[in-house]
Amino acid sequence: MRSTKIMLLGISIMLIALFIQNEEGINLYGREIFILAFGFILLLIGFFYKGKKQ
Repeated sequence: MRSTKIMLLGISIMLIALFIQNEEGINLYGREIFILAFGFILLLIGFFYKGKKQ
């Protein structure tokens, strides 16, 4: 269940980064690609996360 939460957090961060790119009032001057990369890394961590088996 924890891996699903991490993956959803990564997807939401990626969507926020895509929204920031198209917003007129926000000027990050190309730094939003790092936010997108951070979300993608979280997505990969959540995908390969192996929880403890009980």
